[in-house]
Amino acid sequence: MLLIIATISVLGVLVLFIWDTSRDQETNSNIFSFYTPFIAESIVTHQYLSSPESVWKALSNLDSYQSWFPKIKRLLPDSNTDRYVHQFSFDRFSLLPGSGLLLRPNSWSPFYKSRVVIVNKNEKIAFDLKLNPFYREYVDFSLKPEPYGTSVICRRSSRGLFSIFSLWGFSSYKYKILENLGYFIPSDLNEDSDSDVTSSESVLPSLSREAIIAQSVQAGLEGNMDLINAIPDKPTRGMAKAMLVQVKRKGEGLPDHLKAALSETPDSSTTNNTKTTADTGVGFSSEEDHVHYLVNLALDGNDEPLNAVDNKVIRGKAKAMIVKINRGSIDRPAMPTTPDAPSNKPQITTETKALKVEGDQELIDRLVLDGVDGKMDEINALDNKVLRGKIKAAVVKQKRALK
Repeated sequence: MLLIIATISVLGVLVLFIWDTSRDQETNSNIFSFYTPFIAESIVTHQYLSSPESVWKALSNLDSYQSWFPKIKRLLPDSNTDRYVHQFSFDRFSLLPGSGLLLRPNSWSPFYKSRVVIVNKNEKIAFDLKLNPFYREYVDFSLKPEPYGTSVICRRSSRGLFSIFSLWGFSSYKYKILENLGYFIPSDLNEDSDSDVTSSESVLPSLSREAIIAQSVQAGLEGNMDLINAIPDKPTRGMAKAMLVQVKRKGEGLPDHLKAALSETPDSSTTNNTKTTADTGVGFSSEEDHVHYLVNLALDGNDEPLNAVDNKVIRGKAKAMIVKINRGSIDRPAMPTTPDAPSNKPQITTETKALKVEGDQELIDRLVLDGVDGKMDEINALDNKVLRGKIKAAVVKQKRALK
């Protein structure tokens, strides 16, 4: 009789588990889960257009965990103190390995003892959490700097007879753990210089307000907030953010009038030709070629040209494309031809003097060989950022080929 009850219970759990995992999942994160006898693990990876310092600030703020971490209703410090207020606040809490925590998974549940396991600033933070009276769960957040920002890996594992229950709800809400965290990571934009403001103003006013809102909301839905944050007009920026929230809540995509505005092209009569030439890159025929050029350099390990771009629109589009390529959503674009230097007002620099003597390709070949041997002084002294970036990318490829 007991054997029959146990068999029916196991089959019931398996049926419910299969039903739970068969639900449709829509997420910007890469998710993975598996179960072997007495071992369960789930892995969620997400990319943020923010520095590791900004991501770490959100992860180390234990007061906010109840707002974005699934199954945490309340999190308090487990400390022996006479001050009543310090028992319910992390203001005096020492975030160190071994520090105790009190965790309540549900409003009707008691507090369970948990603890901090690993604390490596801007790299890794891990916890030993008790989210259920039947098992414990090890939660690890690993941060990795990327050319576009930061990638975070959340690994949750549990062991024991009831470890399979740690995967219950993964396909319905637990897999969104890093997406929820993204709402608590502040914008990673630096203080804008005068050149950034003027470059943005030279591009944005050539479009109508609806076109600006449509393009920025479209980029925001793909995880790129740079276009919205780059709008200089505060009312337009506020309308774009409000529209982004509205579209995310409805989940129906852009309204019809914004879809029509996406096809609008900038008015050439209102665009400053001098600034456009500088913003699209030295001699690039279009903004798209400049973006593809920066993306290819960053994927090859050279993100210096991308970080040196003053135009936040081009820089934001390049970073968003890098995120999509790393996720596997799109293919890597073809490398455009290297632009020529501008002919008006030529400046006599170190590399132009060398070009007169040995030619463009000969200079590149010679400096690539020097870079492979570790001689980077002459490369770093080049004034032409495009040429310097191309040489450094070739050095990286050559070193990888030698390995």
